[in-house]
Amino acid sequence: MTDCVVCGGLLTGRQKKYCSAICQKQAGRAAWIAKVYGITLAEWDRILEEQGGGCGICERKPRTKPDGSEEVFHLDHEHAKGQAGPVRGILCPYCNTRLIGRLKDHTKAQRMADYLREPPATRALGRTVIAPGRPKVKRRPKRRQP
Repeated sequence: MTDCVVCGGLLTGRQKKYCSAICQKQAGRAAWIAKVYGITLAEWDRILEEQGGGCGICERKPRTKPDGSEEVFHLDHEHAKGQAGPVRGILCPYCNTRLIGRLKDHTKAQRMADYLREPPATRALGRTVIAPGRPKVKRRPKRRQP
């Protein structure tokens, strides 16, 4: 008898490489990450550990799905030459597609950070103005129909 190539579990019956669908899926994911990004699953885990186990931006941890599997986070990389570029970190799907994906390049991100650190209104007025917000509207209770 032989062992599973992923977890080392015992193979039974017609199983040739993997003891379960979970191991087969994990092996496919490892092959994909190696082919597309040039890193191993161990390196993926090191990056995630360096980030505190969560998204590199919002720090959210991967959620557990109802089937028991973990939510898949994205490996963020710079798109310097088409799809090729240096790996930056691991992001949750929201931060990767909605935040980083919409910025397109690092110059927009730098401008956004500068805007938040030194707002143009503060520079122009020479002081920080606190917006009072909208006044609360008193609502009349609905009349009950007889």
